[in-house]
Amino acid sequence: MAAEGVTGQAVRDTSVRHDYNHDDDCKRSEYELSAFDGSVFDSDAGSIASSMSSAVRSNSSILSNVGNYKFEHNRRYHSYREGNWVLPNDQQEQDRMDIFHQMALLRMDDKLHLAPLENPRRILDIGTGTGIWAIEMAFKYPNARIIGTDLSPIQVSPPANCSFEVEDADSEWVYPTNNFDMIHTRQLLGGICDWRRFFEQAYAHARPGGWLELQETPPEIHTDGPAPPADLPFLRIFSLFAEASATTSRPFVDQVSQFASHMEAVGFVDVTSESRRLPLGTWSTDPTEKEIGRYNVLNFVEGMEAYTLALFTRVLGMTAEQVRSLIDEAKKDVCNRKRRWYFDLVIVRGRKPYTDEVVST
Repeated sequence: MAAEGVTGQAVRDTSVRHDYNHDDDCKRSEYELSAFDGSVFDSDAGSIASSMSSAVRSNSSILSNVGNYKFEHNRRYHSYREGNWVLPNDQQEQDRMDIFHQMALLRMDDKLHLAPLENPRRILDIGTGTGIWAIEMAFKYPNARIIGTDLSPIQVSPPANCSFEVEDADSEWVYPTNNFDMIHTRQLLGGICDWRRFFEQAYAHARPGGWLELQETPPEIHTDGPAPPADLPFLRIFSLFAEASATTSRPFVDQVSQFASHMEAVGFVDVTSESRRLPLGTWSTDPTEKEIGRYNVLNFVEGMEAYTLALFTRVLGMTAEQVRSLIDEAKKDVCNRKRRWYFDLVIVRGRKPYTDEVVST
């Protein structure tokens, strides 16, 4: 996830110990702040790690409240760079993110990524959420170092070759340049102010030959049947969502269509973009799509409030009761088997050229 503000700040999560209870949102996670060590970097990057360590210590008073979450309409939100990510970070939202992860795995034929990796050493997962993708990558590549970053320290204890850090992707990245074999994001729309700058930073921090891969679901409804009535509550939510999001500095509008051109403009090569259908419901005759459709119904039933509650009350002036009433009506549309709706999972990836590679223009 992303936000603006003080640059060059990061905090290493070395002992994520959650006192958070699903039945009691008022309990806070305990989060131990500590300085960077050099384990993430090559031995010749010790001076970089040391300088960042000093920066973390000097700003510890700013970052020490990352676990003092904000509560609004009985949902819990991040406090670090407060308001820069509109979705909550409570257990209900964490469960939804893990549902989406399973759905994405199905759609990608049980692959965590499409970029062709060979013996990667360092992988960066931006906006890691629950950290499930980073953890599974750590098991897949036991000789690699996996770093997951997010605005919220909500992740479980990872394997030894994986760590999680509170970091802001909209700030200046604190890692060495030419460092990562892969940089990965998933569902980061609404979390980045300036996508062009994001791609520039990703290019700088990928090693020569390293890959950037983004997996996104643009907020556009498609139908495999007759056009539905425009006044359906589910469509009404999407209309209001577009209206409210457009007023923020991190809109959820479809910027994914520009990703490939941005990547090529900053220097990535072998850039590809492909879409894979995510049915909403079990209307598809394809067994895999039918299962994906079941997951997607859960994704929307659990996620509509997460995406709309803060945005609609803060921006549109709706009450929480009005938002939840609209969501209750929209859930009926989501569960209507006659609606043949689907969304796209778009996977965009590109490679940073090797140092001696001749790139045609």
